[in-house]
Parts: sequence; structure tokens; C-alpha cells
Amino acid sequence: MKLFPLAISAAVCLLAAPGVTLGQLSQPVAPPTVAPELRHTNGRPAGDAATGPSGQNLVAQAAQRLLLLPGIEARTRQRVNLFGQSLVGSGTYLQLTRGPRMMLRLDLKLQVGMRSVSWQQISDGDTFWVSRTEDQRTSLTRVNVRRLRDVASRIGPADLPPPPTLWMALGGLPKLLSALESHFTFDPPQASMIGDLPVWRVDGHWKPATLASLLPDQGAAILAGEPLDLAELPPHLPHGVTLILGRDQVIPLFPYGISYFRHVAVDPSTPGATRRQAMVTWELFEVRLRQDLEPSMFDYRPHDNQEVEERTDQYIARLEAAMPAARQVPPAAEDARQAAGNATR
Repeated sequence: MKLFPLAISAAVCLLAAPGVTLGQLSQPVAPPTVAPELRHTNGRPAGDAATGPSGQNLVAQAAQRLLLLPGIEARTRQRVNLFGQSLVGSGTYLQLTRGPRMMLRLDLKLQVGMRSVSWQQISDGDTFWVSRTEDQRTSLTRVNVRRLRDVASRIGPADLPPPPTLWMALGGLPKLLSALESHFTFDPPQASMIGDLPVWRVDGHWKPATLASLLPDQGAAILAGEPLDLAELPPHLPHGVTLILGRDQVIPLFPYGISYFRHVAVDPSTPGATRRQAMVTWELFEVRLRQDLEPSMFDYRPHDNQEVEERTDQYIARLEAAMPAARQVPPAAEDARQAAGNATR
């Protein structure tokens, strides 16, 4: 089973509010539970295009801010509903920056029906480990991150989003948000609240060029701005995405929630009436600034005699095949499709 890593991992830069400094470690920011579809929370538009912030700029800034955080810890929840399969999970995301090196760790426990799976993705900046345990059987793979990054830098610009399932290996949450900003056009944000936490709610829709590559039969019409039929998208691809970004001054623009959705008919007898249906939802909560994280937490050591599958060449092959292609799939959505598909095996 391949899980959609929190349909999101994200990282954010610290712009501390007055009185909040990097010395205040383990500062919690814990919004209450968000509905699976990250439903509307009495949000209001943040302003018109002339005076309010741009949704596109907010998402781009969120990705950049994540790169600047010295250390972060967040609990996570995720839900996937695809192909009649439901997957739920919870876990922890850790990110630590030491100079040019970014260290990442994602620990998840997933439940598919009666099956339980533990999943770890750990990177010390040089080596990326993936460990999966089910029924007391563990499989372990290893990827040389330096080789992977070298290939990525030769293929395209640094801000080019990675192919699906490689976002964690190549940069974690900052890379994931960068991919979303590259693929989607975001509407003006709405200011809202989740409990006592002020947030921005930002809806995104496919950029025409990306959508035209996903729907080549409608490509010319899409690029010409004509009406299109999103129902033609493959069932594992979303119609849009909703982001919940922090509006506070403790961790500005932190991504507390990401939800991919499709529009589905409300009633077959009422043509044109639709509602949003969440496909993949990822929430981050109890977020803490953790400058005190130890690099040893990202240093994975296999047990003696543990079999390790070397996957660097396979990852590089996937990177070389996907990066030049115009046709890109959002990382979390593709991971969700694989999770749902493999759950039936």
C-alpha cells in the first residue's frame, strides 16, 4: 500500500509576533478539528484584487516561509475516499533545517478496514528511508538523496515541482506547496476562524495549461477559455483544492489543512446541481516550533541483518520520466490514488 503522505507535508517560515522569538521553543498552535472537507467556516473575502492579498501569492509565500523554519513538529490526520475505498490515518511530521540541509520525518499509522499499516519516511538530507510494516512484516527501501537532487537540478529549474510520490524525498512540505502553486490558480483568500485561530481559506483550480495537458481532447477549448467538462478527468484526479493557511503572527501562513475535492451531482434528476466531495484531506494540528530537534531523530539505522532494497535508480528513472513531461499530477492526489488502489490487493 502506498499512502498519500498527509496529502500534505508542509513547512513554513517563522515571522514571530511581538514577544515571540526563536528562543520560545515548543510553542503550540493547536486549532480544533477541521471537517474532512475543510468546509466553509463563515469566511469572508479578504478584499478585492486591488487591495486584498492574492491567493496565488499567499500559497507561494507559504512554501517559501516553510523553508525558513529552523524546526517544526506537527501532528497529522488524513482521510482518503476513492474508488469506494476509505483510508484514515494519523501521525507526526518533523522538519529540521541545519544550514543548507533539510531533514524530514513522517510517521503514519493507517487503517484500511481491518488492516493496519505503519509507515515511515525519514531523510537526513543525504539518505531517504521508507519503512512499511504490516502484519509484523517490515519492508525497507533506501534512496540516495544527493544523487536524486543532482538529477533534478540538471533536468529543470529548482522550483519545478517533483513528480508524484517524490515530494517527501526532494523537500517535504515546502516542495508540496510549491507543486500546488505551480499547478493551480488560487482565488482571492477568505478570512476566517478555526476556533480561536485566524486563518485564510484559499480555493484553487487547475491552471489552464496543466488542465489542457490532462484533458488533451479539450485542450484547445480550455486554452481558448471555453466551457469544459471536468467530469472527463480520471476519477483519481481532483477538480480543485482547498488550503487552510494560518493568518496569525506566530507561524504565518502555516498550512493547517489541504483538501482535494471533486464536484459531484447533488441529484441525478437535477442537472447542473453539484456539491463538493472531499477525496483526500490532510490536517496538521498541535503545531510546535522545535528549534531543539536533534539531528539524530532523522538518522535511521536498519537493524542487523535487515534486508534493504536500494531504490535510487528507480527514483531517478521516475524523475527523468516525469519532470520533462507537461502532464503532471498533484503529489498528494497521486499518492491517494495509489493508496486506494493498493488497498484492494
